[in-house]
Amino acid sequence: MAQTMQLVFFLYLLASVEATDVFRLVNSSVQLDVQKEAPKDVSVKWIFNTNRIIVRNIGTLSKNYKDKAEFNTKTFSLTLKNLQKNDSGLYAADAENDDITTNVAKYQLYVLDPVEKPVLNVSYQQINGTCTVTFICKTQYFSVTTNCYRDHCDNKTEKVFGNLLLFLYIRNDFIVCNHSNPASWETATIEMEHVKQLCLSKGISTHT
Repeated sequence: MAQTMQLVFFLYLLASVEATDVFRLVNSSVQLDVQKEAPKDVSVKWIFNTNRIIVRNIGTLSKNYKDKAEFNTKTFSLTLKNLQKNDSGLYAADAENDDITTNVAKYQLYVLDPVEKPVLNVSYQQINGTCTVTFICKTQYFSVTTNCYRDHCDNKTEKVFGNLLLFLYIRNDFIVCNHSNPASWETATIEMEHVKQLCLSKGISTHT
C-alpha cells in the first residue's frame, strides 16, 4: 500500500499542469502563483515560451527581467510589471530536485490594449404609416444593428471580432452598447425617452 501511494505521489509530481488563461491590459502587472505544491528543498525556475529563462537557480532573475519582474522566494510566485504586448505567451514554473523536474505552474498570458468607446447612433423612418427606429453601434472594426418597430423591439444583437465583443441590447429605459475584450470594456447608452420622441405620433413600444 505504501509503495502504491509513493507511486501515485511520484506520478502526481511528474504530471504537467494545464495552462490557465490570464488577460491583462498594456502597462498593467500580473502575479503568477504556483498552482501545485512544490516538493521540499527545491529550486524553482520560471520559463517564458519554453526557452527563455526568467528566474534561474534560487531566485536569481535573468538580466532581461531585473527591472521588469519580481520573484518571491517563499511562495515561488512571479510578478511581471509594465506589461507590453510582446509579453504575451506561455509562462511555466518548474521545480527541480534530485534530477526530478516538476511542473508547478503554467499560464497563457494575453496582454491587450483597452477597448475604444463605441459610438451609438439612432435613426428612424416612416413608411406607410409605420415607424421603424434603427440603432447602430460602431467601433473602428465592426458594428451591430438592432431595430424597434410597431410594438416590438429586438432584444439584443452581438458580434465577435477576434477577442472583441460588441453587444447591443435594451436594459430598462436605455439602449446599451457594450464593447469589450477579456480585460476591459466601454459602453454607450441612449435613453428610450429620446427614441420615443422620434416616433411619438406612432407610439413605438420600448418593452423588451
